[in-house]
Amino acid sequence: MPVYDTPITTDAAGLPRLLNTQLPVLLMMTRGQISQGLDEALRQTASENAGDLLVARVDVQQNPSVHADYDQPALPALVTIDDGEVESSAANARPGDVQAHADFLMGRGPYPQQTEAETAAKHASGAAPVHVNEANFQQAVLSSDVPVLVDFWAPWCGPCHSIAPTLDRLAEQYAGQIRVAKVNVDENPGAARTYGAMSIPLLMMFKDGKPVHRLVGAQPQPNIEAMIRQTL
Repeated sequence: MPVYDTPITTDAAGLPRLLNTQLPVLLMMTRGQISQGLDEALRQTASENAGDLLVARVDVQQNPSVHADYDQPALPALVTIDDGEVESSAANARPGDVQAHADFLMGRGPYPQQTEAETAAKHASGAAPVHVNEANFQQAVLSSDVPVLVDFWAPWCGPCHSIAPTLDRLAEQYAGQIRVAKVNVDENPGAARTYGAMSIPLLMMFKDGKPVHRLVGAQPQPNIEAMIRQTL
């Protein structure tokens, strides 16, 4: 079989032939044109995985049976398929979803729990941690109308990664009451010095623009919740 390093445009008649190859397939279902960012993500994924993964596109306006076969997800939508089985899917797909699902299909990443659109909606509602830097720290933290739990962390810090799922849960649990912000101390050394983040993870609660409580280390969830409740 030829090696394809660009997305393949297919239709309802040609899709079964692609799915019967020995390669896994990332299939993007569209209606007409797609955004430049999504098109570029497909091209990049096809190029980076040439010979190992097929990236295909099908216009379901002209091929409605394909859309029906995959339960008519909101478009643009993607599915990943291996040995004839659907491995993952994403409705209202965005560029970041293409890479995440390709990495999962190729065994390089975890199963994508939510789409890029869902993640963006959570960030907008305060139901997920947001990344903050020195440029927007004043606005995002000190001028916040609700208390902010700031996580001073770094990519190389194992304990920082171990508490990340806890902070995700707390951001969702206390959405509307607090915000959770993450500050990378390597990229923001000034903020780290200002707030004494010499040992990380450092969790600090800010209220009315002032730090009011702090915890150092990979604390269990009950300890972090107790600090949140003290601040509220």
